Amino acid sequence: MKNPIRMTVVAHALALAFGGVLLSGSLSAPAYAQSNATGTIFGQIANANGASVVLENTATGARRTVHPDASGRYQATSMQPGSYKVMLMRGGEIERTLDVEALIGQGVEASFDAVQAVTVTTKRRTIDVSNTNNGAVFTARELQALPVAQSLSGIIQLAPGTTRGNPRIGGDSFGGAGVSENSYYINGFPVTNVYKQIGSTTLPFFAIAQAQILQGGYSAEFGRSTGGVVNITTKSGTNRWEAGAVLQYTPNKLRAKPEDTYYPQTGANPATDGKLLTYRGANTANDVFGSAYVGGPLIKDKLFVFANVEQDRFTSGYISKDSDSTNKTNGWTERDTHTPRYLVKLDYNINDDHRLEFTQIHDEYKKTQQNYGFDYGTLQRNNTRADGVTGDGAITNDSILKYTGFLTDRLTVTALAGRFKSTYPQSVEGYVPGVYQVSAPARAQVPGLSYNNPQPIGGTMQVENAEDKQSTLRLDVEYKLGDHALRAGLDRNNVSSINGSSLAGGGSWIYFRSSNPNAAVPGGRSPASGGGYGTQGYYVDEYHQSDSASPKTDQSAQYLQDRWQITDRLLLDLGLRNEQFTNKNSFGVPYAEQRHMLAPRLGASWDMRGDSSLKLFANAGRYHLQIPTSVALRLAGNPVHIDHYFTYTGVDPKTGVPTGLTEISTPFSAGNEYGQAKDPHQVAASSLGATYQDELALGFEAALTPTFTGGAKFTYRTLRNTIEDWCDQRPVDAWARRNNVNASKYSMPCLLVNPGRGNTLELDLRGDGKLVTVPLSAEDMGLPKVERIYTALDFFLEHPLRNGWYGKVNYTWSRSRGNMEGQVASDIGQADLAATTAFDYPELMTGANGLLPNNHTHVLKAYGYYELTPEWRLGANLNIATGAPKSCIGNLPKALNVNNNPAGWYGAATFYCDEKLTPRGSVGTLPTDMRLALNATYMPRWLKGLTLKADVFNLFNKQTDLATQPVYNSGADTISPYYNQVLGRSPERQVRFTAEYNYKF
Repeated sequence: MKNPIRMTVVAHALALAFGGVLLSGSLSAPAYAQSNATGTIFGQIANANGASVVLENTATGARRTVHPDASGRYQATSMQPGSYKVMLMRGGEIERTLDVEALIGQGVEASFDAVQAVTVTTKRRTIDVSNTNNGAVFTARELQALPVAQSLSGIIQLAPGTTRGNPRIGGDSFGGAGVSENSYYINGFPVTNVYKQIGSTTLPFFAIAQAQILQGGYSAEFGRSTGGVVNITTKSGTNRWEAGAVLQYTPNKLRAKPEDTYYPQTGANPATDGKLLTYRGANTANDVFGSAYVGGPLIKDKLFVFANVEQDRFTSGYISKDSDSTNKTNGWTERDTHTPRYLVKLDYNINDDHRLEFTQIHDEYKKTQQNYGFDYGTLQRNNTRADGVTGDGAITNDSILKYTGFLTDRLTVTALAGRFKSTYPQSVEGYVPGVYQVSAPARAQVPGLSYNNPQPIGGTMQVENAEDKQSTLRLDVEYKLGDHALRAGLDRNNVSSINGSSLAGGGSWIYFRSSNPNAAVPGGRSPASGGGYGTQGYYVDEYHQSDSASPKTDQSAQYLQDRWQITDRLLLDLGLRNEQFTNKNSFGVPYAEQRHMLAPRLGASWDMRGDSSLKLFANAGRYHLQIPTSVALRLAGNPVHIDHYFTYTGVDPKTGVPTGLTEISTPFSAGNEYGQAKDPHQVAASSLGATYQDELALGFEAALTPTFTGGAKFTYRTLRNTIEDWCDQRPVDAWARRNNVNASKYSMPCLLVNPGRGNTLELDLRGDGKLVTVPLSAEDMGLPKVERIYTALDFFLEHPLRNGWYGKVNYTWSRSRGNMEGQVASDIGQADLAATTAFDYPELMTGANGLLPNNHTHVLKAYGYYELTPEWRLGANLNIATGAPKSCIGNLPKALNVNNNPAGWYGAATFYCDEKLTPRGSVGTLPTDMRLALNATYMPRWLKGLTLKADVFNLFNKQTDLATQPVYNSGADTISPYYNQVLGRSPERQVRFTAEYNYKF
């Protein structure tokens, strides 16, 4: 892979920012190597003669002794997050003491000057001049005080540069990236979902000790992310036994009613425009949550345990069918969701220099539901059960073992081994094998005919024994050499999946009506040409879909990092990461491989005044992203996606099956997915390069007053390369004609390529089993270069926890523009990673450049808490984000949809509406989403350890539209009655009550 490092602008910016710093000098942070699960304590000793520094973890008694260098500087890396007593020792006696808190991925200074008092307690909210990354750290205490949702997403949304993903697929966006581009770690172990890369293992919320949220600028030890990093450390046992329990209740009676959904006003569908589509006024939801924890010493100062178990039970009843569907038999759903989880953490201090940690996490999701009838005429449900009970879920187990060894003052070694396994049980009652599903919206029904759906199970059913597995090995070595803190490491993830799905019943009949009976259906003729009800525009699609595979992925990386303290004020963080990705099919044969992917990282921090009161920082780097195992389902498996169109003269009222069929298309698949096995050598370009992004950030942080800090940061991110599926056989046929190769028997499936670049393919063009090398230039393929540019300005103002209150305000102005959101296409609800409609054909990319789905121009976040008295505390959390851009996705214009243009087979998939080009993001903006949460906490003196709290979320009940339907056409020439329909809103107001009791023995 050829990835030229085009970082000239970055180098110039850093040179301008820091060029004159080499001449300055004063006290500042020494260089140290950051870790993704620990912190660092560093400092300066004015009189270092005969001195040593002892760092004692106040919770566990673990001690570590370090010695200052000739200039009086010392550093202790790989320190477990927590509170420490830092003791200056001389002649075996304690001379002075400092109290500090080590935070994950950050440094804290503990210096001893000549006039210092005997004991000084430092505060955590000082400027960390030793850090060059872009992010924030939240402790368990802060998360308990703030009104936040008890989820990783709730924490992520506190950090600057993050926004909520489109509710159609969920997730969180960092710096304009897609929701599948993030990495998640727990105690240094990667826990990102390996199948879709959206989300991660979830641990008990009250087991979180610290959460680090990184938007960018992270060092070479982090990879496999072009979005952000979520880095969690868990609580550990201490020398004091402690136990507690939490009970929470979110009652339906205090939950606001969700708003109804109406058909949009399209002007072309008078039968439905403005009418009720989905009634939600009868919906109910109750949430009961319980958690219990215990921690303490199994052997004092040596062996500790912490255990936390929780369960959330969410029961709901809701209208699950729209008003135009067959809902009198199965329109009401009763759902019961259980999420039991537990965590066990063991810490073994072998001695002061060697430590073992073991973490076991169990994360389970169980859902059962059953359907009843609902009558839109009366807006009432009935008690007749429509089908059997269905259930599905996920069970994940993570096991993590980590060793830390302080071999000398200069040399530290950490090693980690871990594995996780997720299984996906499914149970279905009432399923009728071999009976097709029937979809017949009211507008597509011939008056007088009866359309019944005899298959009670809708959608797809997953394959049996579905699972995901990952095993991880990691080794890191740190060495201090003069002004250089050197760090090197390697890791390897081996991933495998068994996954896939197929339509329940084996297929489906999907009924349509075209407003123009003479317009051709995708891949075929017009309904009118088929006679029957086709003369009035009515037709039906016999649709088949199935995907299954058991793919594997190998991910490995090596990195080098040098944190070089050039002067007392200037720190450079120089890193280089080398990554390798290999994706394999169900037989273990590679179908996509990228090697020697070099990712340089550069960071700098300048302590401008030499007293940690003003920091100028910058970072630049390249970041690569892998493709997950789910890609193999369609691109390296044997998928089936077949449409077959007919007109009809009647419908069986019992089965919903059309009668009197006349074929108006042959069975066709827009992606050539007819169930044939795919040759792994022919499904991806042999020259395939990995997705990667370049990033630059410049900023400053300053102590504005003794009680306020503030800062600003500029961020620039550009996506340089991506991997997407490409389905256009026309350039291959043209190459074959130019080179006199007979390709008349060749039918091309969708292939993985690098859009906008030259790609070399290996294809069996002649059908004789011999592969032909087909080099195609970017011009041959006709695809534009991938573009995604994110530009942002971040500002913050913070008041540390002093005088009884803490507060922080973040404001971000940003612009995310380009022709591709990322691996997903959330605006059309497509989570087929690296296999969206983007770049399938050049025609689909015309007008694709514009404001991207994760563009939210203005985002304001403000949160904090105030301790009124020792017994009472108030908290607030405000999040305001301007809406995402809206697009119009329609059919290929008639002037382009000629000669059986394959891009026209997709139907509504282009940026043309009403035959006119409507560029991405050009049809308006969704409304601003404002959510205010408040809480009040009571900690009575009369019962120490008891905490009572009430949280109100979305206080003003602003149920803002977060997603609308961009698809303009339904079938040939018909304006969809759902165009611009609301597809997702912010949650309604709800109240959560919490009672916690904590007892320290």
